Amino acid sequence: MTGKQFLAATLACTALIAAALGQTSTSVTYSYAKLAYPGALLTMPNAINNNNVIVGSYFDASSNEHGFIYQHGAFTPVNFPGATVTEIRGINDAGDIVGVYQTSGPLNFHGFLRHKGKFMKINAPTAQFGTRAFAINDTGTIVGSYDDAHGFIFQNGAFRTFDAPQLPGELPQTQLNGINKLGWIAGQVFTGGIWRGFWIIGKDVDFIEARGGHDSQVNGINARGDVVGCHDANVGLISFNVEQNEGSERTEKFPQQERLASCVSAVNFARVIVGSYFTVKQPYGFVGVPVLTLKVSAPADHSSLTNPIHVTASASGIHRMSQIQVWVNFKKVLQVNEGALNRDMNLPVGAKERFVIQAVDSTHVTTKVVETITVQDAAGSQE
Repeated sequence: MTGKQFLAATLACTALIAAALGQTSTSVTYSYAKLAYPGALLTMPNAINNNNVIVGSYFDASSNEHGFIYQHGAFTPVNFPGATVTEIRGINDAGDIVGVYQTSGPLNFHGFLRHKGKFMKINAPTAQFGTRAFAINDTGTIVGSYDDAHGFIFQNGAFRTFDAPQLPGELPQTQLNGINKLGWIAGQVFTGGIWRGFWIIGKDVDFIEARGGHDSQVNGINARGDVVGCHDANVGLISFNVEQNEGSERTEKFPQQERLASCVSAVNFARVIVGSYFTVKQPYGFVGVPVLTLKVSAPADHSSLTNPIHVTASASGIHRMSQIQVWVNFKKVLQVNEGALNRDMNLPVGAKERFVIQAVDSTHVTTKVVETITVQDAAGSQE
């Protein structure tokens, strides 16, 4: 099967499994394929909409950068009229695209919108160096950055500057990378000597990791509240339903991260991802399609429970489900030969047990959810 045939087949399957994806604790195993513009030195997929249309940019044999749209197995080049450089960064479900184009002279970076085949310039009113449009949602709201310092939100013809929280005395350095149909925004800010990825809902800004951790960036966010990004060019991440455990700002926890093949640029509602990865010889673009998804509705991570414990899990994917297994402290305690589990179980008693539910499909692909739970007996003992 060719790369194009693989993409066509697997992307078509996402429409079948999207409705089965859940909330609570989620794990996904992906199948990856290269995405390369014919004859290009470098292909960078930057966004994907819910119709599985992918956009990005590529460098031709002369190292000139152009935009592209990838749909139904075919690439279409896109160039802003008269520009020396064109880069497409975002697309919504209506097919509107946004990005960056470059011209000679001062103030040479400009954002753009292409709506129904017509291009429109996007320039922040106070920009001195340039404007970059990175994402657009179905309501037409556009986000990006200007002067490589400030984030912006362009809505109903008006610009609004957004600078993420930083330490006192730091110069502004915020980038807004993605926006979903609910208006939730993904981005990153340079503070404390590192980049910190975040998402915004209204006036609330939440970070992917604690201050003082690794460099991180959040590049995309879908309408489920899944966020994607990376720590560097070789370590990608996805966190599912980041707002499901939202509490007070003092008690809410940072979301769990699932490691992905490489840096991820965007995710759609069916959890198809696109991004770039690097080898010794050449960088590549990729698309990742979910082949097996597991959701665990009960028990909750970090919960304290009394036997018997109710366990609920379900798995779905592009192949027939084979097993769901339950493991406690590296010992298998249950196996059902189907794709759903819903029963009361007496689990080994103890504090901070390693609790794992693993799904296996008919091709032996696996995925698992790992939790920490405390199990008590009926008398309330953990021993």
